[in-house]
Amino acid sequence: MKSRIIIAAAVVLLFAQCKSEKKAALYDKVYSETPVTILIVPVNDNAKRQQVKTTQDSLVNEEYTTAALYMGQTLATPLLAQGYYTPAPLASELITKKLGLTFKQLRDQDIKQIATQYGIDAVLLTSIHKWKEPEVNEVAVYAEYILRSTKSGQELMHTWVCGRKLQPVNTDGEPVELSTDADFIEATGLPSELAHRCILLESMNRFVLGNLPTSVSRWYFKHDKYIAASPDYYGFVINPDGTWEQTTYSEDSFGNECFTD
Repeated sequence: MKSRIIIAAAVVLLFAQCKSEKKAALYDKVYSETPVTILIVPVNDNAKRQQVKTTQDSLVNEEYTTAALYMGQTLATPLLAQGYYTPAPLASELITKKLGLTFKQLRDQDIKQIATQYGIDAVLLTSIHKWKEPEVNEVAVYAEYILRSTKSGQELMHTWVCGRKLQPVNTDGEPVELSTDADFIEATGLPSELAHRCILLESMNRFVLGNLPTSVSRWYFKHDKYIAASPDYYGFVINPDGTWEQTTYSEDSFGNECFTD
């Protein structure tokens, strides 16, 4: 719980300091359509797996798979905090299966049937594209978030994000756990490496989806228009001391990092 409070406070601070366009400009389609109910589609895990030569390679691949599942389980929390309604995870999975549409079809084709059959205003499509681990004390991930209207088919949000989590090291250069990380590891029972991936992905969900305009169901919906929003391409870093900072990306620089080895 303590780590969740710190994350939420950091998100508020980050966006309060963010110097960019206001939500009214960047999310004009959200304000024109005012979606309230969002279907969360299972995460599209595109991350390239390690070539299995050792037991460690297999463990890393398993971490990728489990982390993607955890990401999907934590997508609803920031949406609910913004006043949106989401079907329960099992219901979302059943609806997605019943539709019989692939992730690509949900992204590109006509999805008005979701609105007519289920009364859902938009679908959230999330992809993990790449894990990057340049150092023993750092983990980085590249992801994409799309919020697509079931009524008009328009993209209401399309955000590309790189999240990095830096872990403190002792005098011998060995990673050590922050107290908040240790609390998370104790609460979940996850091994350290997997826990850090999950913490990073959950934080990323909060950064991206916590930036959405509040739902029209909230009294401060109109006031929220004038709060600064993050750009379509950006990164954030969780520093070794637990502080946070935002980094900037151009479309080209993000693409070069995300889609090249």
